[in-house]
Amino acid sequence: MRFSTVLTALPLISSAFAYESLKSHANGIKIGVAGNTLNFNDSAYMSALSNFNYMVAENGCKLPAIQGQRGVYNFNDCDAHLAKAKELGMTFRGHCLIWHAYQPAWFESLRGDDLKKAIVDHITTVLKHYDGKIDAWDVVNEAIDDNSTGSNWKLRSSFLSQNVPDFIDIAFKTARSVSPSTKLFYNDYSADGIYAKTDAVFNFVKDLKSRNIPIDGVGLQYHVSTSAYGHPSYDQVNSLLGRYCQLGVEVHITEMDVKCEGNESQQPQIFADALRACLNNSCCKAFLVWGVGDNDSWLGGSAKGLLFDGTYQPKDSYFALIKALGGSGNSSNGNQNQNQNQNNNNQWNQNQNQNQNNNNQWNQNQNQNNNNNNNQNQNQNNNNQNNAVGGNCAGQWAQCGGIGFNGPSCCSQGTCKQINEYYSQCQ
Repeated sequence: MRFSTVLTALPLISSAFAYESLKSHANGIKIGVAGNTLNFNDSAYMSALSNFNYMVAENGCKLPAIQGQRGVYNFNDCDAHLAKAKELGMTFRGHCLIWHAYQPAWFESLRGDDLKKAIVDHITTVLKHYDGKIDAWDVVNEAIDDNSTGSNWKLRSSFLSQNVPDFIDIAFKTARSVSPSTKLFYNDYSADGIYAKTDAVFNFVKDLKSRNIPIDGVGLQYHVSTSAYGHPSYDQVNSLLGRYCQLGVEVHITEMDVKCEGNESQQPQIFADALRACLNNSCCKAFLVWGVGDNDSWLGGSAKGLLFDGTYQPKDSYFALIKALGGSGNSSNGNQNQNQNQNNNNQWNQNQNQNQNNNNQWNQNQNQNNNNNNNQNQNQNNNNQNNAVGGNCAGQWAQCGGIGFNGPSCCSQGTCKQINEYYSQCQ
């Protein structure tokens, strides 16, 4: 689960060719995307967003955005995401209730029963507010230690596990008691088939089930790359999903992106393999990508990790998913070899690495990462950033601003970047 780097507003240009939407071929599966209210006024962004039938908020429904100050709840940003999803005919996924990382200082400073009460209070208040409006929530996020194995799994060392060792049990039990109809998920990364942590997360979920902790599903984040050993094969992920089906839990692929490292041409197949495996296993009910366009990604625009490029035009990976869903996988106008811009007066020719700019066309070279303003770039594999406050300024990754925030507004390292109007962070 990652914050993203946001592209500032681009000229509002409509797509120069028509293409099939993912939601038109969904056939019962939820095909989703992480949205961000900072981009909701960009018509090109919204056009791309409308191809999905399921939405999750990147940041707006997390604890720092909702309860930046203890006991002061502000649902404006999360509500805005939910309203936009409803406007577009999408259902909505909640992310996330309890997480060890990127938390406000007041929450991290709590100990013992006081921390336990804060966990219960936050879950209770949020789930009551959204009862009947959000169908599933990631109750706990990224709690398994990265060095865990199937035979030796353990919780990561954090202020949560150190001070309330049974915080996960408490979180799930509280969520079930408050909102019995909401599906409750555990969400984690490096759990998609190629790392030892895969079996650790599986056995952790199995343990919760064996102890009758009310968990309904697991979220596999699926942050992978095109490098030779950076992604699971179809057989690996298909087998893993089958194991979860046998365990009796629902599976969502929750945050997929594919960082381009080495053979970029592998990206469409990697996306398609994940979706095909999901479609092949009846317990896999949702498939979400972590952002709309490449420049929105927490990976940065140069990683080219998503389905749409920096100008929100669909890439080959998008059409690979269309094909996996049973569509033609073709645009209705033009050549879809991804990155060439030729302007034959409103016709787009996508040929991979060439940009030509004649009348009324734009440059969509995916190797640029421009205008990464007003949001966080948060590296997926780094979960131990320093949240300490140095002197009178906030430390790196600590909160430094937002409505209702009374802490330091300067940063001892980095600069204070706005995530939304309720939460800013030193980075």
